[in-house]
Amino acid sequence: MDVQVKAGSLVRTIAEREISSVIDKVLAQLGIELASAIQEHLSAGISAAGMFAMENRFAEIVREAARKVIQWLVSNLEPAIEKMPGTVKCKGQSFRRLPDKTERSKIVTSFGNIELSRARYRRGRAGKTLFPLELLLGIEEGFTPAAANTIGKQFATSGSSQGRTREVIRDRFGISIGNEKLRRLTIVLAESFEPLREGTQVEELMRLIVLARKSGQNPVLSVSRDGVALGLAPWNIFEMAGVASVTVLSDGKKLGTVYLGRTPQTNQEDLSRDLTSLLTAVVKACGNDLPKIVYVTDAGKIETAYWKNVLRKFYVDGKRIPIARVVDYYHASERLTTIADALKLEADARSAWLSRTRVLLLEPGGHGRVLRSIAQMKLTYGYKSTLAGDAKKAEMYIRRYKRFMDYAGARSQGFSIGSGIVESACKQIVSERMKLSGMRWHRDGAQRVMSLRCILLSNIWNKVFDKWLQSKPAVNDLMVS
Repeated sequence: MDVQVKAGSLVRTIAEREISSVIDKVLAQLGIELASAIQEHLSAGISAAGMFAMENRFAEIVREAARKVIQWLVSNLEPAIEKMPGTVKCKGQSFRRLPDKTERSKIVTSFGNIELSRARYRRGRAGKTLFPLELLLGIEEGFTPAAANTIGKQFATSGSSQGRTREVIRDRFGISIGNEKLRRLTIVLAESFEPLREGTQVEELMRLIVLARKSGQNPVLSVSRDGVALGLAPWNIFEMAGVASVTVLSDGKKLGTVYLGRTPQTNQEDLSRDLTSLLTAVVKACGNDLPKIVYVTDAGKIETAYWKNVLRKFYVDGKRIPIARVVDYYHASERLTTIADALKLEADARSAWLSRTRVLLLEPGGHGRVLRSIAQMKLTYGYKSTLAGDAKKAEMYIRRYKRFMDYAGARSQGFSIGSGIVESACKQIVSERMKLSGMRWHRDGAQRVMSLRCILLSNIWNKVFDKWLQSKPAVNDLMVS
């Protein structure tokens, strides 16, 4: 027989003869339609517009042929309802088979919409309904895995939006979907990916550390965090979202970075928890071969509090992990600019002194020499009365964070001295995706976008997606023994 049915199975065996028959029919029709498109193009005369139209027509024809094959395949995977098992199990719960199959239309694939006739199983008399075929195929919210992957990446990419994502779906898949269906998919992806994020980020950081060591370099883990304003609905106010980064440096050069992001919150407690958890996992993964770790930020309230409360005395499994701190050089330079502006100097003299002190700050022992120069300039020229207050605050900043401004020493150890990586992360994660014209966010929606975007920018999307697919049930997982 062409079709063999395993009694009590969720799926049927499809013979090669049946597959070949369907493929032959589809390919024959494909050939006819492609030939027709070529003849139409040639009869209209060779032109750029004609070539453009023919390529698009070819894409439509090939896409429709693939859609027909997928439609046939998924429609023939299940046996007749009476030959399916009476009970299946899922997550430790039993579900009984209902007497008939139901249709689900507009399932999105990479080649367009398909329909699916599938058996139903129910938990108890009025409990949750389960569709085993959808579980086995990885269909979520009416999207196949390949379609979900493409759409999820597009949704998370820079400059995207719901509208732009729907345009891409129309262009690539030849179909239209609504905002609500797209929103449901992104909820599933974000909630499914987040539990897999940290472990995959640790794997990526370990890969980069190994890569640095293979090249004969001593890797450094550079940790940063910062805040970025995000517009919130419905009040049209801006609050500070939090972004963090962990970068592997090799000989002072960036090999790769993983990112974390959280929506606005008092003291960014969730971001602190995520960052601490990630660092702890990396330390454990490294064991006794831990790279140097440096914390590079400005001296903001939240950044400094995280240093004082967590990283200054960071313990993993009872062992203290040494972490150096560097206050971002460029923020320190801004304080020198404030002091230079306040000095009673001509423009050329001001510019020359500022240039010298900025370079001096980078030299060994430069911090003390800069302070002595400030004191001498203040004694010689004095501050403008209107800017004296700001200048004194800038002096206090430079004095207070003296031990974190040894930039020559930091460079000699392969540390970065600027927080440019995390500031770039703020731009990439938030500004380039979530601060487009007119965008305002509810917190849940914003967090979903930030989570997906962090996974995409951390270069771990494909690995996370593969892990998610591997977590889907197989036939044996649903069968009752």
